Amino acid sequence: MKRRTASIAAFVTLVAGGTAACGGNDGANEAPPTPSSTTTPPSNTSQTPSLQPPRELKTGQTITVSTEDGPAEVTLLAVANTTAIGRAKADAGQQYVVYSMQVKNVGTTGEWDTYWLETPRWSGNNGEADSPVFVVGPEDPKMMPYDTFSSTPEPRPGEHIKATEVLGVPNVSGTLQFEDSNGNAQFNIVIGQ
Repeated sequence: MKRRTASIAAFVTLVAGGTAACGGNDGANEAPPTPSSTTTPPSNTSQTPSLQPPRELKTGQTITVSTEDGPAEVTLLAVANTTAIGRAKADAGQQYVVYSMQVKNVGTTGEWDTYWLETPRWSGNNGEADSPVFVVGPEDPKMMPYDTFSSTPEPRPGEHIKATEVLGVPNVSGTLQFEDSNGNAQFNIVIGQ
């Protein structure tokens, strides 16, 4: 949202400047343009993607991530992959990936939005990219001890939540890639066979 606002402001400035230049004023009372007024505005370097690969989050590890909502500590409590949970069986060529996380809002204002933690991107080691499918139905209190992110409140400063997600992905080893709402790569979880 912040990038869109900056882009709109730059566009309005360029259009307004162009309109004034093409308007009824003959320019007799105007100073000649300076080099800085005739060049395009400098690009916002915060929009440039990071060249560093995202961090790998491992079971038991806590990392701090920063989004437009501020900082939060994300702990991977558990991760597993399987083709069956209880009586539920994954479709042919698919597997279930189950992960549980704790998220603590370490910011000072507002709620911390967790929705992007339930919608990672899948990149298989065979080169296949996929949007994982949220799986409903399997039950196993040991594998799935917590509600999903969509069923938990957004944590306020000092609060934490725990959530478990079950996703259907191709039955190959690969990586769950987590990007925040602005598309910033935050961390990966590697899933082996």
